Amino acid sequence: MEKEPILRSDKLLRRVQFLDPNFIKDDGTPSSSSFQPKKNEDGLSVDIERLTAYPRAIENASRFRLFSLDAAITEDLGLINEHDPIEGNDAHALIKGDITKSVARKLAAAARRIHYPD
Repeated sequence: MEKEPILRSDKLLRRVQFLDPNFIKDDGTPSSSSFQPKKNEDGLSVDIERLTAYPRAIENASRFRLFSLDAAITEDLGLINEHDPIEGNDAHALIKGDITKSVARKLAAAARRIHYPD
């Protein structure tokens, strides 16, 4: 698949483990840890909402919750949204840049829960 530009109006979907208290707080909101890339990753892995469906993006609703970020918010934080299709997931994208603890807190605060499958 050809890489597509990510528009400021796009929604970026992030899967978050909800069984681990390090990733979801008691009130159901994501912690900043949910928005920090792993050491070996080139960026924060997300899916572009318009290129996927919720069942595909969440993969396993018994382990994950789905959150949405406006692409405009990540851009406003100085980050780069890059379409990064991978085998089996044409909607895959990366949020790249200096995702410090402070930036991760802002991403977590801006994230909105997608109530799927409920």
